[in-house]
Amino acid sequence: MPREVETLPDFTPGELTFPPIPKFAYAGDLSSELTNGLTAEQVLTMYQCMLYIRCFEEMVARLKQGKFAPLPDYKFIGATHLSIGQEAVAAGTISAIHPDDYITSTHRGHGHSIAKGLYALLSASDEYLIEFIGEQAEGSDRQELRDRAIQEHLNRAMAELFGKEEGYCHGRGGGMHIADFNAGHLGANAIVGGSYGIATGAAMACQKLGNGKIVACLMGDGAANNGICHEAYNFASMAQFKQGTPVIYIIENNQYGMTGQQAGEVTGVRYLAQRGAGYNSVNMHAEVVNGMDVLAVRDTVGRAAQLCRTGQGPVLVECLTYRYMGHSLSDTRETYRTKSEEEAWHQKDPIASFGRQLIAAAVATEQELEERQQVAADRIKQATLYAAEATDPDPKAIYQGLLGDTTSDDIDPEWATPPAALHSKPQKTRRDGQGRILFRHAIAEALTEEMLRDQRVIVYGEDVADYGGAFGATRGLLEVFGRERVFNTAISEAVIVGTGTGAALVGMRPVVEIMYIDFILMAMDQIGNQAAKVRYMFGGKAKVPLVIRTSVGGGKGYAGQHSQSLEAVVCMFPGLKVLAPATAYDAKGLLKSAIRDDNPVVFIEHQHALTIRGEVPEEEYTVPIGVARAAREGSDCTLVAYSWLYYRAMEAVEGLAEQGISVEVIDLRTLVPLDVDTITASVKKTGHLVIVQQAPERGCFGDYIAYEVQQKVFDALQAPINIVAAHNVPPPMAQPLEEENLPSVEKIARAVRKTVGQ
Repeated sequence: MPREVETLPDFTPGELTFPPIPKFAYAGDLSSELTNGLTAEQVLTMYQCMLYIRCFEEMVARLKQGKFAPLPDYKFIGATHLSIGQEAVAAGTISAIHPDDYITSTHRGHGHSIAKGLYALLSASDEYLIEFIGEQAEGSDRQELRDRAIQEHLNRAMAELFGKEEGYCHGRGGGMHIADFNAGHLGANAIVGGSYGIATGAAMACQKLGNGKIVACLMGDGAANNGICHEAYNFASMAQFKQGTPVIYIIENNQYGMTGQQAGEVTGVRYLAQRGAGYNSVNMHAEVVNGMDVLAVRDTVGRAAQLCRTGQGPVLVECLTYRYMGHSLSDTRETYRTKSEEEAWHQKDPIASFGRQLIAAAVATEQELEERQQVAADRIKQATLYAAEATDPDPKAIYQGLLGDTTSDDIDPEWATPPAALHSKPQKTRRDGQGRILFRHAIAEALTEEMLRDQRVIVYGEDVADYGGAFGATRGLLEVFGRERVFNTAISEAVIVGTGTGAALVGMRPVVEIMYIDFILMAMDQIGNQAAKVRYMFGGKAKVPLVIRTSVGGGKGYAGQHSQSLEAVVCMFPGLKVLAPATAYDAKGLLKSAIRDDNPVVFIEHQHALTIRGEVPEEEYTVPIGVARAAREGSDCTLVAYSWLYYRAMEAVEGLAEQGISVEVIDLRTLVPLDVDTITASVKKTGHLVIVQQAPERGCFGDYIAYEVQQKVFDALQAPINIVAAHNVPPPMAQPLEEENLPSVEKIARAVRKTVGQ
């Protein structure tokens, strides 16, 4: 496809200007809002929502301090990051978006969760409310159903903080990782800024799925200084997203990161909304809002939501608010705040000030507001007692929710890509006389077939579109599917993976590329703390059909930052599957299986293997994940290899056979889950094991293979296990050093001879 934009030289003198960013522009009040259509029921719901949040968090503080009389000796463990004083942001934001819109949240996110669940239940059908309550409720009127559902919502939220099975995430996440996918809450996040990429990817997916939903990304001011924040802003603002990404970034600026003060200390700007000027010509529609005024927040977020729904996102909103408590309950605030500062903010308390407006507008009397406060206190008390008596998770179920067992194999035909959506007709790669194609062509075929089969499959990363990727593995996809489904990103590895996770969570099946596995270290938070953990952390409720394609180098003189073999790093994180095929046949079949899998998969392609030919059938097939391949039978020694080192292993085995040593070769194909049974069955037969890998020997994946074998068939071993690996140095550039560093055919043969005693 031709480039849509030519970058031509233009050195015309001038200056860059930026539109002004509105600050505290809201001039309304409750009386004017009621005149303009806001109902008494709506404003009372906002008030009640803030009361629930305040009472909930005050209860957490009482519990932590042993001051809740019914449970004086209850040992409350876990994080206690409270947002008392910030209730207007949560209530105002959630009241301004649709109940089925999505949110992401922070480690200080109890209020977001309570508000999102509350508004979702208030709009839910009677049938859903009955299902949510989880008991027979026929005959109850709608108000009774709502009341019971709200109590159940508060019960589940408190039970999660208590680490109970009845909690929203079955106690796996706790207070910093609470989610409710049924309510569109994609999860709170204990990594500061961790949800930026997820929210951005979810919004991109909403746009591509055409479901009309938007995403509110609630973040603290500290997160606005994190790298993923800026990567996300840039990603969401990419010009190639013609309609704009429907995400609202809501900075909940409570003035302090932990103790670091935003104004005058850790930033060079007074208002973080100013950052919006760096990402597009409209400053991301940035605006600064009084975050202590629920109506101001509601007005601003409502306008931001409308911009997003009309294709004008992203939007940046900074809500200035204040947390009355310290970072956690162990923080007394005395070393970094003044009493006068705290008193000044307390004078702007969002609940008290809104209550006064309710009375002045004759929406409620003082007594009625007191009654509502009592209702909130009583419900939180009931939720606390419920949570204290709820079920502790069974230690035997510790693995529950880690990996899903579902795939998209039985896809509904409606997801197939219609011929009219194709930009050109896809072509099969021409085979040679033996039915062989290059490994990289097998990758392209797998991607093409799965994109034809499922419209939800998209491919993106650095240089994957027009250029076809650094190694040509995505060449031709853009011409067939267009830039809607195959597109380049900035050099932003963290947000590439983060957006992939978010898109996967809401229904897409993204395949993202990290050019070299060395670069994966730039994305390790998004891989290890987000993609890998999101399903387990949120109680096994999420599907994360994400594939992260990356390459391993070595032998090209690219030195220490383009030649590493870091598979052991990603294998360290439970929740990921890790594949490392050696042959073109396996590359195609495993990639197709990975795309259909509902778990995150890291797919490792060796650059040397990309240009090796192999037989690949033209008909449809997949290769099962987690099944190793016995590539050659033998009786004297088992040799385990994976990725490109498989070829060096096979070459060594040929030479050993001439010396009378019979070696059985196991091509792992999949590292996680590891097919231990195939390996141990072979070792039982041969009594010897040699493991070949490209990574340095210290802390390598081969260590884990050796551990598993020794645990299961130690008695069958007739000699110590030998691992052939690189030296414990970064990959050197100089040719003689690099040749010495990489496992060679001779090194492999020597290790086998040593192991079998020859």
